Amino acid sequence: MSREEGADDGGFAQFEQFLEAWSRRDFLKRAGGAAAYMAFLGGAVEFLDACAGTSTTTTTTPKKGGHVVEGNFSDIRTLNSMLSSDTASNQVIGLMFDGLLNYRKNGDLIPALAADLPKTSSDGLTYTFKLRSNLKFSDGQPITSDDVKFTYQLAYDPQYAAVSSPRRGDLSKYIASIDTPDPQTVVIKTTQVFAPFLANHALYGILPKHVLGSMTAAQINTADFNTAPSVTSGAFKFVKWDKGQQVTMARNDNYWAGAPYLDQWIYKVLPDSVAVTNQLKTGEIDIGPVDPGQFDALKTTSTVAMSEFPVPTFTFYAYQLDPSKSAGPLFQDKAVRQALLYALNRDQIVSAVYFGHGTVANSVEPPTSWAYKDKPTTLIKFDKAKAESLLDGAGWAKGADGIRAKNGLKLKFTMITNAGNKQRESMLQIMQQSWHDIGVEATPSLIQFPQLVSQIVSIRTFDVFLVGFNWMQDPDVSPLYHSRNTAAGGFNGALFKNDQADTLLDQALTTLDKTKRKQLYFQFQDLMSDLEPSPVILFNTGIYGVNTRVQGTDFGPFNQFQNRPWNHATWVTDGK
Repeated sequence: MSREEGADDGGFAQFEQFLEAWSRRDFLKRAGGAAAYMAFLGGAVEFLDACAGTSTTTTTTPKKGGHVVEGNFSDIRTLNSMLSSDTASNQVIGLMFDGLLNYRKNGDLIPALAADLPKTSSDGLTYTFKLRSNLKFSDGQPITSDDVKFTYQLAYDPQYAAVSSPRRGDLSKYIASIDTPDPQTVVIKTTQVFAPFLANHALYGILPKHVLGSMTAAQINTADFNTAPSVTSGAFKFVKWDKGQQVTMARNDNYWAGAPYLDQWIYKVLPDSVAVTNQLKTGEIDIGPVDPGQFDALKTTSTVAMSEFPVPTFTFYAYQLDPSKSAGPLFQDKAVRQALLYALNRDQIVSAVYFGHGTVANSVEPPTSWAYKDKPTTLIKFDKAKAESLLDGAGWAKGADGIRAKNGLKLKFTMITNAGNKQRESMLQIMQQSWHDIGVEATPSLIQFPQLVSQIVSIRTFDVFLVGFNWMQDPDVSPLYHSRNTAAGGFNGALFKNDQADTLLDQALTTLDKTKRKQLYFQFQDLMSDLEPSPVILFNTGIYGVNTRVQGTDFGPFNQFQNRPWNHATWVTDGK
């Protein structure tokens, strides 16, 4: 996007009036919101026809056979449940590996490999799980308590300290021991009360000790199993991963809940979010997330059933906070971080880029959380003058080229996000222009999703990254914001470290008093709205399209990705 195409307030207002006069569906069928806005400014608007039709639902007796193709625009990184740190990988892992527990779509915990919810000791420190009888892996070997213990050891036991697990920061701190008095009993003791243990940590896919147990930590990090698991515990078993194209899975006849109806489940990787929506229309894929810009067009397609629902997901960007990295010195001052957020008109981003399918975020807790605070003490809204005043006051003065500098250092950096996500691509363009207007040079850069995740959890040489994050039912946000999760493999890739934040998060984790926890999370949200180490732009909504030949899906707020207890019961009406 050329910097000369100014995204001023008047232009946005005219753009909004234009969208009111013309259908949003007709305008921008294949481009992102920012591209549409720039096309509008340039007078080069192309109108595209919308498809017609109505949504239908079929209900008949389930039949065995056939396949489902699920499309997405992100390839996976790993199929090891204790190494995974991204939703694409987790989504496929959830098809092949079950945890002790699972979620209903409303966030209620339900048993999976465990026969029931665990018994918890009166002091809240001990959880006793009983496994279902006759559990088997896909190769026919029994699933026992030893497999459960081994899986968790990968993220808490010192002998596996070299395993690059994003779970390590929390589990190594809070798990004291795991005992297996018999093959069907698992006793997990925590070092102290750990309120979110069940909701956040009892769902990891259980791995086969008889396959991985003889490996060292270093060997597990690079094991062939991670990309081609020979044994699974979930509804489907691995067949093949064609990188950049698709992952093919087949029915697991040994699945504890009964063999799935489907012969195959295929996860197909597509170039971008618009391609996913288009292939839903054509029937080339059966299930997929819907591009918000295509929502109106797709809901009129008779062969696709649509669903939209609130989700514990937000889209945010994070600053490089490591002062030793090239961009780190730019973002040490809170005033700079706040100024950049003041410069973004997030209401117009939600409207123009997401077509209203989302809400502006004022918090680091999603609205689905019972600990969500709608109006924290510091409330940053679009204010260009405030943004410039903060930068002026912090000593960042505009030079002859219009770019701000301080002590010879220019306020200039690169922003990365994953190619194919049209909304994020558009957001980077709008962020580039908005920040250019206050004297900041920010250059967008698109990389593949697996590389983006690697940048966040391991490489960490980025300047600024833009990504989404999906939470669980519990309001614990320490995976993203606690300093212990800056460790290699952890989600806190921006290296945010703050003693007050750590204290509030730790106190909230170690009390079962919901009222007290809520007040602690309120304090934490106030702190984060002031510090703004990684500003949240918006809270997303979940939008899925499902071909009407596919029955038995049950998408909702807490089971759109890896936690789908309904996967094994999905079937197709044509048996194909």
